[in-house]
Amino acid sequence: MEFIICKEPKRHLDLLLLADPYEPMIDRYLPQSIVITAVEQGRTVGLVAYCQVGKDMWEIKNLAVEEAWQKKGVGQALVQQVKDRLPAGSELLVGTAQTSSGNLIFYEKCGFVYDHTIHGFFTDFYPDPIWEGEEQCVDMIVLRQTIGSEMEGRDFYHEN
Repeated sequence: MEFIICKEPKRHLDLLLLADPYEPMIDRYLPQSIVITAVEQGRTVGLVAYCQVGKDMWEIKNLAVEEAWQKKGVGQALVQQVKDRLPAGSELLVGTAQTSSGNLIFYEKCGFVYDHTIHGFFTDFYPDPIWEGEEQCVDMIVLRQTIGSEMEGRDFYHEN
């Protein structure tokens, strides 16, 4: 699998909408974001968008993997790509809905720990209710990870 910095992330709107169903919200963070795509045999199968949100603080704003490629390590590899590009000591944040138990488990496996809850995030910032199964997304759970100083495993990346 190849990981490529994407210069035109809106061409992957279908993937972005898998993780964030409200395009105006995507439009708020995408211009400031670095987007890395996961490409397999010339086809983009996943992406991650992240941006700096403070001094030594970064946030994953969108992580999406095509359904056929989920549970095959693509998401973990994309998170690792972000971590490998950040300076040691940086804080990396990610938020997900309180209803997303699968996402919470995934991020914990990637080394994130609970930081705080933003109550009412999905009802305050999205015009229509967002549902996961029969449960409405209301609160955002924010997870945090401090990037270590290890350098092994870091890859150089391509641009497109």
